[in-house]
Amino acid sequence: MTGREPARRPGARVLLAIWAARLAMLALRVLRRPGTQVPGLVALRVHPGLIGAIAHPPRVVVVTGTNGKTTAANLLAGALEQQGMRVASNRNGSNLAAGVAASLVRAVDLRGRSRADVAVLEMDERSARLVLPGLDPDLLLCTNLTRDSIKRNAHPAYIAWIIQSSLPERTRLVLNADDLVTAGLGAAAEAAGTVAARGENPRVYFAVDAHAGDVPVPPGAVPPGAAVDVAICPVCATTLDWEYWRYNHIGKAVCPNCGFRSPEAQYRAREVDPERDRVVLDLDGDARAARLVNDNIVNVYNEVAVAAALDVLEVPRERIVAAFDTLQPPATRFSEERIGEVTLVRQLTKGLVGVACSRAFEYVMTFPGRKAVLLAIDEVTDRTTEVEMTAWTYDADYEALADDSVEQILVGGIRRHDQALRLAIAGVDPARIQTFASETIAADRVELDGMRVVANLHSVHNAPLTGTPVQARLRERLRAGESGSGGAA
Repeated sequence: MTGREPARRPGARVLLAIWAARLAMLALRVLRRPGTQVPGLVALRVHPGLIGAIAHPPRVVVVTGTNGKTTAANLLAGALEQQGMRVASNRNGSNLAAGVAASLVRAVDLRGRSRADVAVLEMDERSARLVLPGLDPDLLLCTNLTRDSIKRNAHPAYIAWIIQSSLPERTRLVLNADDLVTAGLGAAAEAAGTVAARGENPRVYFAVDAHAGDVPVPPGAVPPGAAVDVAICPVCATTLDWEYWRYNHIGKAVCPNCGFRSPEAQYRAREVDPERDRVVLDLDGDARAARLVNDNIVNVYNEVAVAAALDVLEVPRERIVAAFDTLQPPATRFSEERIGEVTLVRQLTKGLVGVACSRAFEYVMTFPGRKAVLLAIDEVTDRTTEVEMTAWTYDADYEALADDSVEQILVGGIRRHDQALRLAIAGVDPARIQTFASETIAADRVELDGMRVVANLHSVHNAPLTGTPVQARLRERLRAGESGSGGAA
């Protein structure tokens, strides 16, 4: 895959923006303050068009999607670093325009010259119109487009329109074939409204083959209560059939009337074997066994998506497979450790998003034995300036936690009573539910005696405020052999 032409000499305003952002970075370090987006905000205030004006690395990759983009971006950046490349990235998850700008500033020297071989930039899908035109990426990987925060993202087709209307035609796309919303990105379009006529983007697809965990679906139907956002054929409006169905609108669909179907994938995850931590990656007809990074279905998709992107970037295939031997999802997204007889699981559970929560709940239930589940999945903004309606909880499959193996569910945060009500409606015995105003006190109140699994489920923006301290306290108690004391507050 060829890169772009060398950047022109930066202008005075570009240099001023770079220097201002660097001073902001220095000030944050001296003051020991967080604020990963602050330097980018400063840079964009000095030069609003900086993302397009600053020198880019020879190759630029963007990773976006509703779920999995942070993990996929981190895995991809790590794999490219294993090849000896200097990678510019926003691994901390600052994926709005300011975060992208800050990452580009870090990737240049004080004279504005690029110091990286490749940029791997995670992008919030709503930020596409502020990022993609200036960034002009060589490759864009989209993990999926599913239901997200109701107040912010509306229907996934709306998000697809935002990306499509901002997408440079030269950008090569790596898309999820099992997601009909994502799979339509980059298609040719006629001029209509504010979207100009355009040709096809070059595209490749990835998928996960049907396996034992998939739900058998009768023709023209999906399981009752499933939140399916693509149910009819986009060509003839006939109800779609499913060769296999996983969740939401993720699966392989076919129209019984006109023959429309999910696109065929050049890159596939086959023979997923969680017990042996192995997966067969089919790289455009070349099947190779690889280590399974994580058996959560979202991360199986992430792994084959990263493999596809690496192949498009012309990384030798033996190195693609070898890269997964050491790569891990970011610890803030998932971690698992054994302490004595207990498996301590930390799982990102994207609050306000029913689809993401459902995957987290279902994954925790794959662990055998008696379980205690700590829920702190409110967003931090609920405590300060915003109010999110709780309708999203009825898109989430709390029913997965209504199992006799889950002996305790401890819920913390401002929306704790909403969560407890939803759990009760889902069939969880109220006697097993405890609520706390604090998102962290549950780490001290959970009963550890006899538990085989303790799951710490937290939301995105709460990761440093709740996920990390809760994990540290649970680890401390388990290593000390404490049993704990329950009680509501």
